Amino acid sequence: MTPMATQKEIARRAGVSVSVVSAVLNGTTHTRMSDETRARIEAAIAEVGYVPNDAARALRRQQAGTIAVVVEKLENPAYKELFHGIYEAAEARGWAVVLGDTVWMRSGSHFLARLLGRGSIDAILLRHDGLIDEEALAHLRARPTPVVLLERQSDPQDPWVAVDDSAAARLATEHLIEFGHTDIAFVGGTAGQPSTARYEGYVAAMNDARLSPREHLFTGFGAESGVRGLTELRSGDVLPTAVVVANVMSAVGLLAAAADAGIDVPRRLSVVGIHDVEIADVVRPSLTTVRLPMRALGVRAVEELSALLSGAPMEPGVIADPPPQVIARSSTAPAPAELTSRSDEL
Repeated sequence: MTPMATQKEIARRAGVSVSVVSAVLNGTTHTRMSDETRARIEAAIAEVGYVPNDAARALRRQQAGTIAVVVEKLENPAYKELFHGIYEAAEARGWAVVLGDTVWMRSGSHFLARLLGRGSIDAILLRHDGLIDEEALAHLRARPTPVVLLERQSDPQDPWVAVDDSAAARLATEHLIEFGHTDIAFVGGTAGQPSTARYEGYVAAMNDARLSPREHLFTGFGAESGVRGLTELRSGDVLPTAVVVANVMSAVGLLAAAADAGIDVPRRLSVVGIHDVEIADVVRPSLTTVRLPMRALGVRAVEELSALLSGAPMEPGVIADPPPQVIARSSTAPAPAELTSRSDEL
């Protein structure tokens, strides 16, 4: 069915003219209509599952010169260097950049429909951490708008580039092992990329040192997840002497929770967070982190989008240069002489 035929169906269901439907779809503000009429049209749009297909025509005619970057929690400071790399590479090509949050990228949302259908977006960079439903991802895959994922994927139909999350967690774990820690936990993140790759790196380092890895404690992202992570660790029989936290803001939350609980970091518990941000140097104790090449990721992702838009093949893969780097600060120290302590002693 053509877009106009679909607009006619929407108009018929809503009891309005096609021009009024078009005004709603195009975001036109000068067409006068009541809130009730607009709501009726939007309900009809949802009923027929309408997605404009003029993006394909726009790509055939010319490129709009705009790409969209969609990530989870735009305010996350871990994205600062990523955005710098994206803007740098986009500016070199004369492209504008539109930012969006995955919280609005769900099936049936106006944000998703506009990304896919209006012809104003040439391509999309997406980091969704497993937080976008499969229906929305299916819509992305079905449209001609190129999409590059900013995280490792196993599905061959999804173009992707990523930093070496596994190597980052391995480095964090090896840093703690070098300090003599043998009971090391891994907390944070969700059941998906990049958390899975980070946990795999932790497990590999533990196995190489002939140590027993702990189960992954999935506590999510953000400072609150670090608080939950420490609570779960303390509820176990034995509190570890060290912990690798899947993301830096969760590590900051875990530090705060440890201070509230009277747990001495790093004398009783050493902490390493993955990603390096400015706040890591400001909190007390300052947080040991693993710095990832996020600026390089941004540049490479735009290069891959450019290749896709020109019809060239894209090679998915992990950025190996520069490699992850441990930034040692005050939250890590040699393991205490007494390597285990029961949580009820705290």
